[in-house]
This record gives sequence, structure tokens and C-alpha cells, in this order.
Amino acid sequence: MESEPYEILRYRIINQRAKNWEDEGFKVKANIGGWDRPSIVEGLLPDLVGVRGDNIRVGCFEIGEDADIDTTRWDKLTGYYVKNKNASLRLFTVSRDGVCSLKKITP
Repeated sequence: MESEPYEILRYRIINQRAKNWEDEGFKVKANIGGWDRPSIVEGLLPDLVGVRGDNIRVGCFEIGEDADIDTTRWDKLTGYYVKNKNASLRLFTVSRDGVCSLKKITP
């Protein structure tokens, strides 16, 4: 069975996670069509941002066969979490067959 093209897989996974966060009561912005676009955080455009009260979630997705999280890519966000005690970063990996796994939560 052929895997989905990257763009379709990325859209589908991020869209589903955004809907899940909405179901949890978060106001969600996503870096895909059909959603308001999130703001740049520490120079990076996250895939998802959810806000519920003073709780902020930022979601970033790595997609591919070698979907090991490159945490150095997201280390720039550290300052954001130091300044915003109610913010957390969720790093996800997505296999080419569409399985999404939470790899890391940075408080």
C-alpha cells in the first residue's frame, strides 16, 4: 500500500490533533488551511497553538521514516517556556503510515 503524500499526511494529522484540542476546550490555531494561523514563537512557526484560559499548548510535528525528534530545532523555544510558566511544548512524530506518537512534553 502506498503512503499518502507528505502534504496530505501532514494536513490530516495536524487537523485531527487541532480538533482534539478544540474538544478539550482550547482555542486552536494551526499552520494548515482551514484554521487561523498561529503566531511565530521565538522565531519558529509552530504547527499548532492552543489556548485555554492561561494554559498554552504548542504542538510541533516531525514526519518521516526517521521521525526522531530533532530537539535542537526546538531548543529556541526554551526562553518562551521560561517566560510563560503556563505554556508547554508537545513534540509529536508521525510515521509514513500515519501513526502519530507524542514523543516529548516540555513544561
